[in-house]
Formats: sequence, structure tokens, C-alpha cells
Amino acid sequence: MTASPVRPWGGPLGLACFAVSLVLAATVAGTGRAQEATSIVGKPLTLAPPRELKAQDRKPEAAPPPVAPGPAVQPRALGPLRPVPPASTVTRAEPGIRVDSLQNIDADAAGVLNEAQGGLGSEMWRGTDRAVVEALLPRLPVGATSPAMRDLMRRLLLSEAAVPEGEAGETKLITLRINRLAAMGDLIGVNDLLNVTPGRDDNEGLTRIEADARFLTNDNARACALATSQIARRQNAYWQKAFIFCQALAGQHGPAALGVALLRETGERDPIFFDLVDAVAAGSGVIIDSMPDPSPLHLAMARVAKAQLPADVIASNNPSTLRTIAISPNAPVELRLEAAERAEAAGALPIDDLRQLYTSVPFSAEDLANPFSKAEAEAGALSRALLYRTALVQTVPTAQAEAVTLALALAREGGRYVSTVRAFLPVLKRIPASAELSWFALEAVGALLATDEHEAARSWFALLRNKAAFDEASASALARLMPLARLAGSEEATDWNGERLTAWWEAERGRDGAAARAARLFTLFEALGEPVSDNLWEALLTGPQRATVVMPGPALWYRLEEAARDARKGETVLLSLLALGDGGPTQADPIVLRRVLGALGAVGLEAPARALAVEAAVAAGL
Repeated sequence: MTASPVRPWGGPLGLACFAVSLVLAATVAGTGRAQEATSIVGKPLTLAPPRELKAQDRKPEAAPPPVAPGPAVQPRALGPLRPVPPASTVTRAEPGIRVDSLQNIDADAAGVLNEAQGGLGSEMWRGTDRAVVEALLPRLPVGATSPAMRDLMRRLLLSEAAVPEGEAGETKLITLRINRLAAMGDLIGVNDLLNVTPGRDDNEGLTRIEADARFLTNDNARACALATSQIARRQNAYWQKAFIFCQALAGQHGPAALGVALLRETGERDPIFFDLVDAVAAGSGVIIDSMPDPSPLHLAMARVAKAQLPADVIASNNPSTLRTIAISPNAPVELRLEAAERAEAAGALPIDDLRQLYTSVPFSAEDLANPFSKAEAEAGALSRALLYRTALVQTVPTAQAEAVTLALALAREGGRYVSTVRAFLPVLKRIPASAELSWFALEAVGALLATDEHEAARSWFALLRNKAAFDEASASALARLMPLARLAGSEEATDWNGERLTAWWEAERGRDGAAARAARLFTLFEALGEPVSDNLWEALLTGPQRATVVMPGPALWYRLEEAARDARKGETVLLSLLALGDGGPTQADPIVLRRVLGALGAVGLEAPARALAVEAAVAAGL
């Protein structure tokens, strides 16, 4: 039989979905297993952006006990979406009262940050063609672990601004922006921007992004409400599978089984979904052998089914996915730790959640008795958790300093130095700057400057200055720290001059890799307007005359210079982020860094430029 074209629910699958939608609409809020749809929530998810950005307050929801096994790290609630006025309304009034109709609101111009709140300004796209923005936004390096880059991305995507001129493409600009926030793992940013987006209910792309965000934060109740509202309007596999999961969650096993059977008949191939929905309906466990690229729905279903996540789930580089794995009690602790460290480094997981995981890991009495040898033998997330536990329970400052030193050394080798500094910061700030710990001063100051803790670094600077007159090691440490202090804007380097940079070179030149570090440092200084003498550059001429450099494409390289010269602020930020790429400032060549930092400074973004310079310097061991 051929379905009539005038019927919105043509075909057997459409009729079945319509039938089961009526069942769920009447029962999903009822009793029984529908209670399981309530999300497990804690206090609102707080981000840790640079100071310009403020996370909005949200009310916590009631939380049932966490699902065992494993140490519990509670996901943060996104909060409900607020109603947004429609794109245009006409208000009727009593006779004699004049009421004007609202003008059409362009959703693409929506934002939550004005210039005073850290936004890039309402005219940030002036002079930039819309086609350029729409082509380049999807390429943003959302997986970069640079906090400064992440801050710039948030400001770019959350700013309220006039829409760039030019013909609109197939995908709305607001959808591209919210999609990139979701890819960053900034689910609070997603929620905030959705809250101010008019007409979002008619945009399936935005509704799917919201549903995914709800599934990732274990907010199944609101995700299922979205699925129920969409299944009657849109017939595609995404909403059908979400709806079937919600039916199983609500105890509607018959309709769910019918939906599964019809999905199979249409040729849908998703064995993980089918296994998980059976497990949810049966209330029994299921073994998942492999899930290298899990969808938000897969992760939500696996949690409800209490199915242990397989080892290859960590292969995902998506910050939101990594965050969800980190807070999932149905994942092995080693997997959760690895995911948590990577999610925190990408800015998708609050640092307090990582610390909570560190303290929840069970260690044997033997491991706790010999933490240093154990950590050195098995470098990785578990070793950092062990050293963090050790540093917390130690009362002797020397032992605390030794634990921090080893943890930072292991993290530097693994490319997670700054993230580990953030995790150990409470311990680091409690270690007193004393004469017997002068050997630790260089490590302590470098770590504190890397995380913008200038006040905590002051006592260590004072210790080094007091000892520098009669202790050569302290004098050398002080000289080596001053360029980083200058880049970071520390008050300790306000009396900066060329002689201090020369002193740094004299203290550094005998160390391995000194020339490469010097080239990077001198480039950073000149990009920020700090003079570097010809003599210092000449000292590097005896080094290699050729280098293999990863450069941005010629068009991007040229366009960045042009955008900065013409003060096209939004475009300059977008192109700068693309030029740095996934490797960020820590892996960028000095030539690229100089162009990017200079471009950002030219459009008035000196603070982000300086933050990027500090990240590059710290990663280079400066």
C-alpha cells in the first residue's frame, strides 16, 4: 500500500511512531520507571574562563543517590530553557492605547556577551563577508587545550553582534555557533545561547544540539520531553531512536519493542543502540565490546543500563564525550581518570571534578607507602592521582614539594603540565616559601605564573631575591624566571630592561636546547612590543639556518594580516584561532606566533595575546 502524500504519518513506521507517541505522551510523566528519567544533578556546572567572562547562576535540582559502582562525580544541570519572544508579534490594545509591534529579530545576531561582559563588540563582523564566516566557523580548533584560545572562542561564539553582510547559506549562523560551543564541551554556553535565540523550536539543528547536551549531562527527563515533541513533527532515525529509549525508560516496553522492530525493518544499522535498548527494557546488564565513537544517546543509555564502558571509548577526542565518560560511574576508574584529565585540559570539566576523582581512587597500602617509586614506574593519570593524594595527606612541606615536583615533571613529559598545575594548585599554595625549600622556588614560581597566581608567587620571588646576593643557584633561578614574569605581566618585572634579558641568556645558554628557547622567547617579546637587542639575535646566528615549519595556508596567512590591518575584529580572532590550530600556541612555530600575537594586539586584544605568549613560553620550558 502506498501512503497518501497528504498524511504526515505515511507508511508503517510513521503510523507506529504516531501510535507510540500517543502512549508516551500520556505516560512519560507518570509513575513506575518514568522516575528514572529524572537527571542526576548537583550544583550548577561552573566554567573557569578568564576573568572577563561570568557564568550565570543556576538553581540545583534534587538528586537521587549516584549509580554504583565507582567514585561518584555528579554531572551539573544545564537548567531549563527560558521562553524567548517569537521573531515577530503583534500586540492588541484597548482603544485609545497605542502599542507598536515588535520588529523581526534575527536569531543569527543573538548573544549573551556584550562588550562590557567580554564580548567582541556589536560591530565585530563589520567588513567581513558572511560567506567567509560561515565557511570558517565549522573549522574552529575546538579540541585545542589552550585556555587562552578557548576564551577567545567563547567570546567569538557568545558575543551579541550584527550579522555580517552577505547572502545567508543553508545553515543558519546561530546553528553553526551553538554547534561549535557543543563541540567545545561548553554545554553551559550552549544552554545560555539557546535561551536568547528566537525561533529555536523551529530549528531542528538547535533542538538536536539541546537534546544531545541533555543526554550528555544525564538530564534524560528534559531530553525525553524534546524527543516527544519532535517525533510528531520529524521522521528521522535520530528522533525515533531517542523516542524509543524514552519509551523503554518510562516502562513502555511494548511500544518500544515495536519501534525497534520497525527500525530494523527500515535497515537501520546501530547494533549498540539495539543492545542497549534491550538492556534498558529488561533491566539487565549488557556487555559492550567496542564503542570508539559513542553518541550522546549511546552514553545516556549505557549509564541507565549500567553497562560498563569499553576501553576504546576513550578514543574520542570530543571534549563533551570525554567529560561524560569522566563522570560516568559505569566506566573503570582508569578510564575515567584519563577522560577527566583530557576533558579538563580542553576546558570541558571543572577542575574540582578532577580533584574529586583523584581523591576517590582506591590505592593499596603498598602504593600509599611508596608513592614516588610507584608513580615513576607507572607514569600517567593514576600516578598523578597517587601523588595528589600523597601531597594532600603530607604535613611536611618538603614532602609536599617533592610530590608536586614529581607530578609536574611527569605531566610535562605527557603534555599535561598546566592542567596538572591547576589540579595541584591548592597544595602548591600551601607550601611555605622557606630557605630550606629554595630548591623548589623555580618550579613553584613557574607553575604559579602559568596559572596567573601572581600574589602566591610573590613570597617565592622575595625568597630568591634575598638569597641571590650570596647563593649562585638562587641568582640563576631568579634570572631565568624574569622573562616569564615579564610576559605574564607580573609586578616583579616592572623594572624590566635589556640587561635582564641578557642576564637570562647568560644563565640559559649552557643548557640543552637554549637556542630554540631563546628564539621563541625573543619572538614573543618582539610580538608584544618588548625590544630585543641585535646582540642577542646575533648570538643565535650560529645555529641551524633552516627549519621545517608547519605554516597556515597562504590565503589564511594573507587574510589574517589584512583583517588585522583593517580592524576587522571578529575575523581577526577567527583567523588567529585557525592559524594556531589544534596544537595551539604550545606547538606553533615562532613565526606563526608572531603574526597571530601581532594581529590580536592590532585589534585591541592585548590581554589574550599576552596569555597566549605565556602558554607558549611555559610549554617551551622558559
